[in-house]
Amino acid sequence: MPASSSALSQSGGPMPLAAPRTPRGPRVTTILLIGKLASRSGETICRIRNISDLDLMAEVHGIFAVDQQVHVTLKAGDVLRGTVRWALNGRIGMEFDTPVNVAGLLGHVANRVGPEGVARGPRFDVDCAAQLRAAHQRHDGRLIDLSQGGARFVAEVHLAQDSIVTLAVPGLGEREAAVRWVGEGAYGLSFLEPLAFADFGAWLIDRPLRYGE
Repeated sequence: MPASSSALSQSGGPMPLAAPRTPRGPRVTTILLIGKLASRSGETICRIRNISDLDLMAEVHGIFAVDQQVHVTLKAGDVLRGTVRWALNGRIGMEFDTPVNVAGLLGHVANRVGPEGVARGPRFDVDCAAQLRAAHQRHDGRLIDLSQGGARFVAEVHLAQDSIVTLAVPGLGEREAAVRWVGEGAYGLSFLEPLAFADFGAWLIDRPLRYGE
């Protein structure tokens, strides 16, 4: 019988573990499936490259240890819990606590969409200073949360819905955005171009970069 493949493989072949395991399911390659990776040490963004019903391989930012407990929250809200089995060169192999239905999981991502017709990327609580430029005026405020595709900004300023503004974030530079919703002193911004995975991931784990420490 042909050997089955696994998402835990670093180079396409099987990745040996310390203890024997049940046969792994067929691999599904899922390029650019973005998630929020969380552990006791905090949260960061990850990009799943391979996934099977028992495990996954993902690009990550930060340091993760073998046998560390982690969980990944996908765009559609599904949560995958498991254990890091290997970590190398900005990638990890994660074994799930319980098997997952890969087809159903990917179907959730495709079906659960936001107002713009796409599943929203994971948002991260950041609470840092930022500056917004609108109508040739600059306004200081606070960035409450941030994703690759948008942000929630709080400031004493009046912005019209659907207007185009420029958000300046320490360590990330300036980003043009559209005002998608207006609350009491809070504004939902949608970036005209998303933040790059590499830039956003590095920024999330670098406190001096975020807070000017």
